[in-house]
Amino acid sequence: MTPRVVYVDATTPDLVDSFTRKTFTWMVESVREEALAARIIDAATFDAGIRDLYRAAEPDGVFCYTFFKGLAAKPAHLPREGSNGRDV
Repeated sequence: MTPRVVYVDATTPDLVDSFTRKTFTWMVESVREEALAARIIDAATFDAGIRDLYRAAEPDGVFCYTFFKGLAAKPAHLPREGSNGRDV
């Protein structure tokens, strides 16, 4: 696992729009109804969080997020997917 940091502020206006607004904030906004239905969060708190994300996209705002890149390999002794456990 290796960290991949995204740091966005007014010095990177293209990332403010493309990442903070149109990727990250949109991704969170898109699960609003599911999050409310599952009672993970209440509407007022969710909406305040969305406002805060948009606030981070303002000229004096900062957005920072760390993704993690992982690499995995399937051991050769395990059956291939769809093989029903038998050699294919």
